[in-house]
Formats: sequence, structure tokens, C-alpha cells
Amino acid sequence: MEKKEFKKIIKEIGFSSQGKFAEEIGVKATTFTTYKVIPTHIKRITKLALLAKQNGVSLEEIRNSLKVD
Repeated sequence: MEKKEFKKIIKEIGFSSQGKFAEEIGVKATTFTTYKVIPTHIKRITKLALLAKQNGVSLEEIRNSLKVD
């Protein structure tokens, strides 16, 4: 997944920025700028969140599912 595609998906899901998405999944926002390629586990989380959004799951439910306690 290219960083450009990643940013597009984050916006499509409904997050205002990569930083907000990072906070929700429990990683530092610098994770997305440090690596040349988005880490595999983050790609999976992103794709699952997009799939949920496309199937009518609300952003609030997605956010609750992504939270790390």
C-alpha cells in the first residue's frame, strides 16, 4: 500500500488525519512518516476499517472497535 493510497483510505473511513487514526489504533503518528512503507499490521487494520465503513458501520462504531485499552 502506497502512502498516498493510505491517506486516501483514512479520509474515506472518516478520520480527519493520519495522526487521529494513529491515536485510535494505539501507535505514534510518526509511524507513518518514519517508514517508507506502511507496516503490514496497520494495512490490515485500515482495510478492515474501510470494509466496515463500506458495509454501513458508523464511524463511531469503527472508532470504538479500534481503541486500544
